[in-house]
Amino acid sequence: MQEKTRPEFNSRQEIPAPYRWRLEDIFKTDQAWEQALKAVLPLLDAVERLRGRLSEGPDMLAQALQEADQLDLELMELYAYARMRRDEDNSNNLYQDMADRVTGLYYQSAAKTAFMSPEIAAIDEATLRGWLAAHQGLAAHRHQLDNLLRTRPHILPEAQEALLSRFGPVAEGIGHTYTVLDNVEIKLGSIEDGNGGTIELTPAVFGRLREHRNRSVRAAAFARVHHAYMAFGRTLSTLYATRVKADILFALTRNHQDSLSSALFADNLPASLYSGLIEAVHEGQGTLNQYLDLRRQRLQLDALHIYDTYVPILDVPERNYTFEQACDMIRDGLAPLGPVYRKALEENLTGRWIDVYETPGKTSGAYSWGSYKTHPYILMNFSGSLSDLFTLAHELGHSLHTWFSSKRPYAEAHYPIFLAEIASTVNEILLMHTLLRACDVSTEAGRKEKAYLLNHFLEEFRLTVFRQTMFAEFEWLAHQRAEQGEALTAESLCVIYSDLLRRYFGPDVIIDDYMQWEWSRIPHFYNAYYVFQYATGFSAAVALSRQIMAEGQSAVERYLAFLSSGSSDYPLDLLAKAGVDLSGPGPVREAMTEFADRLAELATLLQDA
Repeated sequence: MQEKTRPEFNSRQEIPAPYRWRLEDIFKTDQAWEQALKAVLPLLDAVERLRGRLSEGPDMLAQALQEADQLDLELMELYAYARMRRDEDNSNNLYQDMADRVTGLYYQSAAKTAFMSPEIAAIDEATLRGWLAAHQGLAAHRHQLDNLLRTRPHILPEAQEALLSRFGPVAEGIGHTYTVLDNVEIKLGSIEDGNGGTIELTPAVFGRLREHRNRSVRAAAFARVHHAYMAFGRTLSTLYATRVKADILFALTRNHQDSLSSALFADNLPASLYSGLIEAVHEGQGTLNQYLDLRRQRLQLDALHIYDTYVPILDVPERNYTFEQACDMIRDGLAPLGPVYRKALEENLTGRWIDVYETPGKTSGAYSWGSYKTHPYILMNFSGSLSDLFTLAHELGHSLHTWFSSKRPYAEAHYPIFLAEIASTVNEILLMHTLLRACDVSTEAGRKEKAYLLNHFLEEFRLTVFRQTMFAEFEWLAHQRAEQGEALTAESLCVIYSDLLRRYFGPDVIIDDYMQWEWSRIPHFYNAYYVFQYATGFSAAVALSRQIMAEGQSAVERYLAFLSSGSSDYPLDLLAKAGVDLSGPGPVREAMTEFADRLAELATLLQDA
């Protein structure tokens, strides 16, 4: 493939319309958003007027739940629009103000509707179950009400529920503060490009430079980025420590044993699942060490640094794809999911639902989000790399999960967080399988191509399973320290992190001093106990992908049913219906076996090369 030049844009206005998301589908103008914001207030009053009446009968309960759903739906439409507009340019004060106002209103509504859970929980269980069985208007809330009965020990009296909900904007503001620091205030600086010039660093540029063939360039990029965060280290450690304290406050206030139990409770997950993941990944440490040593040998290095762990280990032409080429490759890769999935995929790719390119002030990274009334959206900072190809496939997995689940009533439309990373990873695995199958191993070029892709797969596995589990262990240790009364300082957080780096990278990888600050640039730490789900999601996705490729239509039908399930049941039960038992360590160990098998395949190809 000939190298393509990535478009460079200095402002959003320079980007052709097909590459900018069309948020006007949610609200045609900012003025329409303002009008909708005012229209929410009567809905708030309507729900509050039902205070004290939920036990009157199933009709009243159904009315209250439906009106609460409508209120939440309208608020989330407002919030999604404001936040995504803000993400276009984080220096735009207008959308920062809009996001702040709707966030405040959201928590105001939570305070005013705080009476609902205690009132419903006070209804006799037999009576409530009788209403559920007899009243069709409650059908969409069956799982919600069943879960509410399970939640009874953690529901507070109304006044305390209202007070806790008012604390929400304070906790939310911690993450918002980090977002501003991360995307606006912290300047990464520049480095020499190895040819007498300089490279201005941005998050997207750093992502590319991690794979730079010139070792001095990638080493300089790693050092410069982490020193930029280190300069804000005291502020960032104080910010994160405050976020941890907020997590603990919410957990203890709701009578949970600790912050981990609190975080897992909503999805009805046992704490043993979290600790079991860490143990299973520790068991696979030897295989990771083998991979890292193979990498060192192939790169002909005396010693491996972390900045050497991202660069492809084969000398093949740099992969640069146009956005259109990436879309076509994803269409081919996801063909095993059948025509129903393909039709929905096409709408996502061609409907201006994706914001493609990086511009100044735009939120870094990538995500899928959306609007129940319209459709999902994707934010990207596409630069044309192979990693960007897989990122697009990944985010489309999220979007299609949202798209299918949104066909359910609003009360059941939001799939559990624990399942969020499964559909995205299934897409990546199927795409990789298609690319590997297309390699002609009878030729040297085909063998190199396959080895390159296997290396990419192993890297994605390392980053998704090993790295995210390391992150999960870091935040668990940080929360445990705080729960035991220890202060979380810049020094203590760096010690925790550097110890984990040595454990997960093994004794043969050199850990540069600045790497102890890597924790300070991980946004997901402001959403406690989220990252472990990348690893469990990858493990479940391996199992689902194998079923789809081995069984064909029957597995596809189960998978589409899974995507369409929303929050109609608990996550482990929904997975079980799809054919994956994640309650035990089996899928994680199966994924570790997949890593070992692919590593052996790569080692063989490299020997033959």
